[in-house]
Amino acid sequence: MTSVTQLYDAKRLQKRAKTNGAHAPDDDGDGPDGSRRVIQIKAAEQPRVVDETETALIDMGAPVYVRAGRLVQPILEETLASGGRATVVGRIKELCSASLTDLLGRAVTFKRYSEQRQTWIKTDPPRWVAEHLLARAGMWTFPRLSGVITTPTLRPDGSLLDTAGYDEATGLFVLLDPGFRLPHIPSRPTRADAERALELLTDIVSGFPFVGPADRSVALSGILTTVLRPALPVVPLHAIRAHSPGTGKSYLVDLFSAIAAGRPCPVITAGKTEEETEKRLGAMLLDGAPLISIDNANGELGGDMLCQMTERPLVRVRVLGRSESPEIECRSMPFATGNKLTLVGDMTRRAVLCSLDAQVERPELRNFDFDPVLRAMADRGRYVAAALTILLAYRAASSPRVCGPLGSYGAWSATVRSALIWLGEADPTASMETARAEDPNLSQQRELFEHWQEHLDEGRFYSVSEVVAVACETDQFDQQYRRPLFRDLLMVRTGARAATPSTVSIGKWFKTLSGQVMAGHRLVDHPDEKRGNRYALMRLHASDDDDARQTVSP
Repeated sequence: MTSVTQLYDAKRLQKRAKTNGAHAPDDDGDGPDGSRRVIQIKAAEQPRVVDETETALIDMGAPVYVRAGRLVQPILEETLASGGRATVVGRIKELCSASLTDLLGRAVTFKRYSEQRQTWIKTDPPRWVAEHLLARAGMWTFPRLSGVITTPTLRPDGSLLDTAGYDEATGLFVLLDPGFRLPHIPSRPTRADAERALELLTDIVSGFPFVGPADRSVALSGILTTVLRPALPVVPLHAIRAHSPGTGKSYLVDLFSAIAAGRPCPVITAGKTEEETEKRLGAMLLDGAPLISIDNANGELGGDMLCQMTERPLVRVRVLGRSESPEIECRSMPFATGNKLTLVGDMTRRAVLCSLDAQVERPELRNFDFDPVLRAMADRGRYVAAALTILLAYRAASSPRVCGPLGSYGAWSATVRSALIWLGEADPTASMETARAEDPNLSQQRELFEHWQEHLDEGRFYSVSEVVAVACETDQFDQQYRRPLFRDLLMVRTGARAATPSTVSIGKWFKTLSGQVMAGHRLVDHPDEKRGNRYALMRLHASDDDDARQTVSP
């Protein structure tokens, strides 16, 4: 992979400094072509020196950028992929005074006047220059860095971004492997071109045991979305799950990464607490990681940070060890894998779900005709071109409307999702209904509404105590609970340690459900200062139900 320093040195060789004032070329021939800037250090002229240093770095194309109120540079770093394997990723590193001083030594020649020699002589870059430059937050004129990418992509206007280095239009820094070659892509591909490209992509995922057509469509979306991610403001999480280990969940994500980055996908694990997971995700976002995969997220998956990074183009993260929460652009492609993974809460509408099922006892022992990751890495440009061809062909066909909108994910729905449906693939968002049906929170809400309709009066307001009393009512002869399933539901919401349903816990639950619609009904609350909040289950009219569905749609 081309390093950032190599890109910088190549650009520096192509530039010559202006020959006026303090920015004259170095007569001593510091640069390969005399291109290094000369800045004279004089007493009581610190602002001028720092100004000229910043200008010199920008003019020389030094890899110094602004992100989240900090000076940063793109770097290459080795990290862990699934299974403990090593992989190399591009990320964003905050500059410190030492690293910035090193860059100054590469781009600028500093001189001080020697009274002994009666002439200007070279000197090391003053550390105070770097420190002053770092402290000028809000005053910098360095370019903004949105993220680092390792594959050609499309800009928001549909133009192809395939040149290594910094792209002013998008704020992205492109790092490409030296041997990477992108085949020719027609400016206006035809539907036939797109169908051939889709055939190539469906072939490379053919060995994965998808449960149904929608699951394969989510996998194809994973390829297209990963390539197009820099051009999209937000994208849904792509979650891969199976019943048992060895089915190919992490390997499918590695395939996405092999196409988009030429190497396995770096991973993190879900923390034991939501706060711990949030810290890990925040660190990856600050690093500008192009791909983020939560590996082995077995069980339930949700959380505020995960919801934000999949629905907001700007995310506020906490910096470890500092009392700071900078707002950063999120250009990362999010994945999650896990056995029996279940999306909970708002994640049910912020993710598409791919289910794998090998239907054998030992899925890790299966034989395959070819290794998809190795095949993709051997001819990576061909698969990147296939993804771009599909997206460009759909655009060239005037983007026919093939599905409805998808709330926050309008841009993704109008490109990736629509292109797949246009070519005859299943709607990848069909998996959202599966996720909703499996969400334990939504299941409990559905169960509550059903019990309410069966055991309480619709339209009548009840206090929490009255609802609990109805659920816990016993028979006067054998003292058995008359509505045990209703009571069991309230006990689940209370917690296992309690002997009876807690009105406090149930009241908090009702408060979170207030205003939500399910199956044509809405739970409505009525504040009562004397007796506390009271709740009623209201049946919606047909028109109200339609409006409510639009309101709560993703």
